Amino acid sequence: MTAITIQMPITIAAPRATRWTAGAFTGVLSWFEQHGVLRAQRQLQTDRASEAAAVRQYAQRYAAHDPRFTADLLAAADRHEQTA
Repeated sequence: MTAITIQMPITIAAPRATRWTAGAFTGVLSWFEQHGVLRAQRQLQTDRASEAAAVRQYAQRYAAHDPRFTADLLAAADRHEQTA
């Protein structure tokens, strides 16, 4: 005769506030993540705008000597600023 012993673990009740705490913690983490993404997007926009302004300033130096080059630089600055 063969005997098999199966042990059933005792069900442990979770502490009362675990679901609420986990939900709150998840909410706080998602808020930080969203805030970080928005902050990074704003910083990228600011960087692009300042870079485009620097290129426009550089283009104005050559406006009298080479208007085509100036136009190309200004167009490139516009494209760079609008690219997201």
